[in-house]
Amino acid sequence: MKNNWLRKTIRSFEPYVVPEIREHTVINANESPYNIFDFPKVKEDFLARLAKTPSYHYPDPFAEELRAALAKYVGCKADEVLVGNGGDEIISLIMNTFLDPGDTLLTHTPTFDIYGIDAEVLGAKVITVPDLDGYRRDRDAFLAKIKEVQPKVTVLCNPNNPTGELLPLDYVEALLKAADNLVVIDEAYLEFAGAPSIITKLSEYDNLIVIRTLSKAFGLAGCRVGYGVAQKEVIDALGLTKLVYNLNILSQDAALAAMDYADEILAHNVPPTIAARQRFCEVLAEVPNLTVYPSATNFVLVRVPDGPAMVEALHQADICVRSYKAADLKNCLRITITTDDVAQKVAAVMKEEAAKDA
Repeated sequence: MKNNWLRKTIRSFEPYVVPEIREHTVINANESPYNIFDFPKVKEDFLARLAKTPSYHYPDPFAEELRAALAKYVGCKADEVLVGNGGDEIISLIMNTFLDPGDTLLTHTPTFDIYGIDAEVLGAKVITVPDLDGYRRDRDAFLAKIKEVQPKVTVLCNPNNPTGELLPLDYVEALLKAADNLVVIDEAYLEFAGAPSIITKLSEYDNLIVIRTLSKAFGLAGCRVGYGVAQKEVIDALGLTKLVYNLNILSQDAALAAMDYADEILAHNVPPTIAARQRFCEVLAEVPNLTVYPSATNFVLVRVPDGPAMVEALHQADICVRSYKAADLKNCLRITITTDDVAQKVAAVMKEEAAKDA
């Protein structure tokens, strides 16, 4: 294929590649270890919905029933919710709706790669504010950059992927007040943080968009159900670039079943994950050659003496984790916290490998 057939903005792109997984313990993608269809009531609910869902009909274009259920869950109005094919689609819709070539997207680094990738595909300029030592967001510099640049879109992942840091609502509000344009807060991991959502302030900020998902705490990553929350006018604008039938009927049924039993699912899934995270961090904190960064999520970022060697040691133990090539994440591994026995197995391997560098 001729390279000049491609859009100019992607001719030098390297594809976002999900590596082949050969290991049996897979903790590289922040997936839940819990299958919601193992909950008898949820499974029964889903199958009852499925029995009433003819395969020959197209899905509800705006997933209205699910939209209402999600609005009730987060405490907003149904017309302030847009449901998508995972949080990734919501990110893409935001960029495609609001960014023109030459516009500016502001975020920080390190954070979720897709924000910048989607913006650059559209020909937007991406400005990043580097984190401080210890992967703490540089709050003053980030706020100052918003005031200086007034970017078309500002994105903040809170808690942040891959570092796990949670910023307080008063800081997020400071960003919203400083920005003349849109501020996007990605709360994909908020259920693990035990903190309030900025959605509670939605009525006060017409420039706020919040991204949420059922992939993490609810364990529906395979169904691809994410959603955006904003004031109605912004949601209506996002609908302009949405594919007509973007969320299939099976995913809508599964998500509705999850919403029917949201409290039970979260009570089952979240506390053991947090407890396992705490024990994992406590064990690794005692290892001299490792740096464990505080996390408010279902994963932990750990800096090791030799990243490739640690990845190989974990591979030999049949464990797949997330490693990074980026300079600002050199020798860092992101460890998904699943069950306590898995966390302790991972910790044991890491302790043994780290001891070789003592």
